[in-house]
Amino acid sequence: MRLVPTVQARPGMRLGRSVFNVEGRLILAAGVTLRARYIDQLLEQGYNTIYIADDVFQVELPEVVTIETRQQAVKCVVEFAEKAVIGAISKNGTSDHSLRSYHRIGRGERPNFAAKITRASQMLVEQILSKKEVIIGLLDIKSLNDYTFAHSVQVAILSMVAAKALRYPKPELVEMGVGALLHDVGKVEVSEYIWKREGGLTSDEVQIVQLHPERGFDFLRQAKVDLLSAHVALQHHERWDGTGYPRGLKGEQIHKYARLCAVCDVYDAMTSDRPHRVALHPSEALVFLTENAGKLYDPKVVNALTSVVAPYPVASNVLLSTGETAVVKRLNLHALDQPVVVVTKNPRGEYYQVYHELDLSNSANDVVIVDYAMWHEKSDPEATPET
Repeated sequence: MRLVPTVQARPGMRLGRSVFNVEGRLILAAGVTLRARYIDQLLEQGYNTIYIADDVFQVELPEVVTIETRQQAVKCVVEFAEKAVIGAISKNGTSDHSLRSYHRIGRGERPNFAAKITRASQMLVEQILSKKEVIIGLLDIKSLNDYTFAHSVQVAILSMVAAKALRYPKPELVEMGVGALLHDVGKVEVSEYIWKREGGLTSDEVQIVQLHPERGFDFLRQAKVDLLSAHVALQHHERWDGTGYPRGLKGEQIHKYARLCAVCDVYDAMTSDRPHRVALHPSEALVFLTENAGKLYDPKVVNALTSVVAPYPVASNVLLSTGETAVVKRLNLHALDQPVVVVTKNPRGEYYQVYHELDLSNSANDVVIVDYAMWHEKSDPEATPET
């Protein structure tokens, strides 16, 4: 199985992993033979990366949580955004009457959103804690069209896995998870036009975007979400050196849940396709975080995340120091940058008639990964996280 940009898929290839939309509806099932219209459909719906099945060898896709659990969590976030803050979006995308609209739901009619989100967080935490070793070794594939909600759940999962590495107790994992699931709920007050436009934002648009942490905090407190969970929404854009927003907090003035979410939010944003840029490769995003540990981000959190995220995900293509191309088959849990790979191409880019497997953690060989391959195009090394 190989992870490839959708634009490189060709009719006749077989899909290696099912594609679902944010509502859990199946778009295309694993094993289906791709046709030109299927590829066009995936691109139109914003799926820029897919898994292609390979008859020569199979890989184990290391799911941190089941697809069903992830979908249930996404549905909870969508429901919160749609029902708890339904008035935040008017036809023209403005939000002048959002809070009044929220109150119009009525005390007797409003379900307990806080309890539902807490159950979703507990569900994710229980699956993560059920595993002895938890590694993010699979690229999360999300649609450009469904980015916000799928992103929120992925950030929660990343935060929980990093917090597990930091030995957070279960109640704190759940509490932080609630905040991570809802950290971007304030974005419902920002026009969809701003999020989907290509190119940079104007200064006025930047100011509008930078209101979303405070608006999100207000929504969560009105929905009776716990104060510390709500602070994740309020503080996830604060930075270690005090250059963040909305309050310019620095260091440990920022709550530890928000410091975790901040790092995971940036990682997932950088490794996701957006209208104005293609995704960075996970290895690039991890380098960015490492270089900014102690500057923009809590160094303990960065260390925790880099210890549980594979720089070269399973099924991705890599270039070896021999000049050969290989596909990552299996991770070495205690040497994430030295996976087991299947060597597929010679240094001239020609496929071998017989592939061979190579364990890069074996000291008997002197081969290392020097770069990634087949990843959209070379990313801009100056690229930084979105506002």
